[in-house]
Amino acid sequence: MFIESCRAHSERDCWLVREGAGYRGISYAEAERRVAACAERLRSLGVQKGDRIAIMAENGVEWATLDWAILSLGAITVPIYPTLPAHEAGVILRDSGARIVFGGNEKLCALLGKAECESCVLPMSGAESVTDFDDGVDIEPWREQALKVGADEVASLIYTSGTTGDPKGVVLTHRAFTFLCDAIVEQLPVDATDRFCSFLPLSHVYERMAGHFLPVSCGASIAYARSLKTLADDIRVAAPTILLTVPRFLENVKSRIEAAAGHGLRKWLFDKAVALGPARLQNNLRPPGVLGLVLDRLVGEKVRGRLGGRVRFLVSGGAALPPELAEFYGAFGILILQGYGLTETAPVISVNHPDRSVYRSAGEVLEGVEVRIAEDGEILMRGPSLMEGYYNKPDATEEVIDAEGWFHTGDIGHLDGRRVFITDRKKDIIVLLNGKNVSPAKIEGILKTQASIAECMVVGDGSDHVSALIIPRFEFFAAEAKEHGVSLSDRQALVTADFVQKRIREDIARANQSLPDFEKVKAFRLIPDEWTIEGGELTPSMKVKRRVVSERYAELIAEMR
Repeated sequence: MFIESCRAHSERDCWLVREGAGYRGISYAEAERRVAACAERLRSLGVQKGDRIAIMAENGVEWATLDWAILSLGAITVPIYPTLPAHEAGVILRDSGARIVFGGNEKLCALLGKAECESCVLPMSGAESVTDFDDGVDIEPWREQALKVGADEVASLIYTSGTTGDPKGVVLTHRAFTFLCDAIVEQLPVDATDRFCSFLPLSHVYERMAGHFLPVSCGASIAYARSLKTLADDIRVAAPTILLTVPRFLENVKSRIEAAAGHGLRKWLFDKAVALGPARLQNNLRPPGVLGLVLDRLVGEKVRGRLGGRVRFLVSGGAALPPELAEFYGAFGILILQGYGLTETAPVISVNHPDRSVYRSAGEVLEGVEVRIAEDGEILMRGPSLMEGYYNKPDATEEVIDAEGWFHTGDIGHLDGRRVFITDRKKDIIVLLNGKNVSPAKIEGILKTQASIAECMVVGDGSDHVSALIIPRFEFFAAEAKEHGVSLSDRQALVTADFVQKRIREDIARANQSLPDFEKVKAFRLIPDEWTIEGGELTPSMKVKRRVVSERYAELIAEMR
């Protein structure tokens, strides 16, 4: 796939790197030479077909170069989140048997040195590194070798987030990825004129598949954001046509847009524009009426400008997209296409099409993928992109793939034709004392659309009502905190402050208006802490570890019963 694209699009930009005020392009022809040189260096280190080679680094050209080079040798890429603590990285390195692990910088190399594993730790970039460009390499022998790698050979071991225990290595073949590239292009209008902006971690199968393999398969270009701190500026300058996102990112951007709305006439215009969201989504994003056109010119163009002004659509994955978020962005002419999948499915099972998007759905099942609903409502999947199994864990594999080859996703939902609707995670469903089943993800999604709420976890097992642990969006209260003489850095004082409690209570009441009585949040506790990957409350893909949080805040949860 990579070689074919390099031949077909040799003069087009493959990768874009931020330099100064703009982005510098690296052509497909140069990208191929870089990968060939990197593969030759890996070979000189003794890397052979079937070897597991780990990458623990931030996104960038070096990551992409190394991944393609590993795959071209028939070796197996083991991506590791650069935010993982040393002991968790060590679990992955020991389980995978990685011969070499490449650290993205000195700090990560030092961390990997504490991972208690036998892997050789090497820097990924810098002088004489494997990704250091060598323009003199002969690429023909490399091409011949790369083209011999079979479709059914293992391409990657990708470790699941491990919300319920040690992570499991998902075995994915070259065929799984190439099949999905073809299937997605059949579903989404993506071609060589498109530009992606990569900022979600390449360690996650979502970004690796849809933001790394997919663009290259059709000759598109990929601009790499430098960091989360520079992300807003990088997106604006890169001016992507397609942006891969997750709901958490969309919520944060929404909060910043709302904060910039100001007061008076500006705020009035902003609110009027937001109110048109559902109407625009039902009208193919066209502004309704004269007022809609005026508001789009005054407000919509500025919001789209934050994303570079060229975005055709955003794709949201990794977690359920709250409908309110789709409506908010739709108000400014920004289309969000929700997709669905899991690491075990490489990951895409379904995605919406721009011309027939139903934003409350997870999209249409890709051609060549089979989906059916079990008697208990669980979504089952079968197809060429399904994993071979969990690495060295046959029992765990048999638990999720039945005798007929159906993968049990653990998600609850239903089908309307080939369109998928997700209700919840099977194992996360809360059963109240009155026997009612409650979807925590649905309630959490609605709560997090409120301006004052940054993060939350809904609880209710062993209770007759729903409660929530809530982390306020502390910066939202900056003005009031100053007015009341409370330091914004004193989170303990803030969560007990009357003005914070009052606003959170009002926002919960607003959220409750769209929920049936048994799902309404009746009690809450505010948390002064920040939930992080390093702290153990979040998975690397930014999902809340329910068991960890439940144990850590057991007393507060008991108070709310």
